[in-house]
Amino acid sequence: MAKSKLWIFLLIAVSFLVVSIAFMGGCTRQSSTGEPSPPTPPTEPVPGALSTQGYVYDDKLGYGFDYPDGWEFHVAEGDFPDKNIKKVVSFEKKIFKDRAQFSVEIELIVKSATDLQEVKSEFKKGLERSGLPILNEATISVNNISGYDILSGTPTWKLRQVAFFANGMAYIFKYSSQEEFYRMHEETFNKIINSFVIK
Repeated sequence: MAKSKLWIFLLIAVSFLVVSIAFMGGCTRQSSTGEPSPPTPPTEPVPGALSTQGYVYDDKLGYGFDYPDGWEFHVAEGDFPDKNIKKVVSFEKKIFKDRAQFSVEIELIVKSATDLQEVKSEFKKGLERSGLPILNEATISVNNISGYDILSGTPTWKLRQVAFFANGMAYIFKYSSQEEFYRMHEETFNKIINSFVIK
């Protein structure tokens, strides 16, 4: 009986993650036959909870950053509804409070783009369609890479998007959660951003 409840819970959690990724702009391909997705490249750790922090570099797409310690993650490559998307790396931290489960999510989307301005415009149009107000925006530089940082949300929920651009590719980080948990894990997101490099 307990195993049955665990499987139902895991199925619901995975379904929620897939819907969240699709809503946030990335969508993973899921086999209609239920077969497992292709293996991840050897430069990335095996998906699941990481036991230690680790710096990971993607040789194919030419970027690297610190993976957060103790977060579950999933990697998707292949066919996406947006043909410009090359890869999506999703991280999730599950938090249990008052007999409820909450989720903090960090996502990296690597996609083809014309320039950083195109990505900025895409962010703003998406926020306008969703009705989320922009709370703050800034041009940034991390490890000599120009970028754009935009925070949007409501008093109870936040979405932060950070984009970098180089060699025809946009590297888009998204961080979202309820306000309380957003503040708790904002330093983790900042560490990821500050460790980001493009070769």
